[in-house]
This record gives sequence, C-alpha cells and structure tokens, in this order.
Amino acid sequence: MLKRLLKKICQKPRQARKDIVIVLPYKNNKILLIKEYRKDYDAEMWKFISGGMDKPHLGSLETAQEELAEEVKRESDDWSLYHQFDKRFSSVNIYYYIANNPKIMKNPIENPDEDDIIVDEKWVNLDELWEMVDTHELIWKESVLVAINFLKSKDVKLTKKRREDEA
Repeated sequence: MLKRLLKKICQKPRQARKDIVIVLPYKNNKILLIKEYRKDYDAEMWKFISGGMDKPHLGSLETAQEELAEEVKRESDDWSLYHQFDKRFSSVNIYYYIANNPKIMKNPIENPDEDDIIVDEKWVNLDELWEMVDTHELIWKESVLVAINFLKSKDVKLTKKRREDEA
C-alpha cells in the first residue's frame, strides 16, 4: 500500500493544455454524472462529462456535443452555454454546457479514449450531488460549484412554479 501511495504522490496529474468543455446533461431536475476508470491513477472516479478542445476545427459547442456522444452515447437538440471561466482565472478557458433532455443515440459513436473507460453513470439531483461531495465520492472543485449553482437555480424556479400553481 505504501508503494502505491508513493507512486500516486510522485505522479504528476494530467494538466490541461487546451481549452476544456464540461457537459451537464439535464432532465427531470437531475444531471448526469459518469464514473470513469482512469488508467493514469488506476482508479475509478465520479466526474462530469468533459473533454479537451483538441480538434482545431471544432468550437466549444461542437466539442461538448462530441463528448456527450462519445462518453455516454447521447445527443440533445437543446444546448446552452451556462458558464465560462476564461484564462484570466484559469490556465485554460473552461466552458460549461447544459444538454437539456438528452436522448440515447440510435447510431452511437465509439469513444476513442482507450485509457479512460466509462464504467457507470447516474442521474443526481441537488441533494444527491451534495451527498456525493460530503462522502468524497465526487472531488470538490469549481465544476461542482457550477453544477450546484445550476441545479439550485432550477430548484428555485421549480419551487416558485409549484407555489404559483397552488395559489
């Protein structure tokens, strides 16, 4: 165990060199998370659908659509840019896209990433997302904050609509 721990401590994490897209598939007041086996860490971890913008001919939206298709075999007709961290605050631009009501693709494409394998997925609401953070299933970083903010905004709108319907 000590040998494995030392290997992880000495190993440099992957550093993004290209801009990044993060996709939050959304339906029924939940977002989709994936559990990915990361070969470089020899571990599974829950995370958001994401990818580097490594194809110069694709913009951020096209990259987000490609990541959704490759990682979870889904597509959406309703996309919006929810948030963006630019290079003033990060080493790269980070684009957060919402894919509303994604559907399973009829003709899915293969994920070309052979080192990282999707082993599970789950839809979570705001409370379940917080629980994953509290239990350390999901690593706390700015992506989680963006997802919490998004789900909270949807929850507030849903609560307001329920109150209006009851009145």
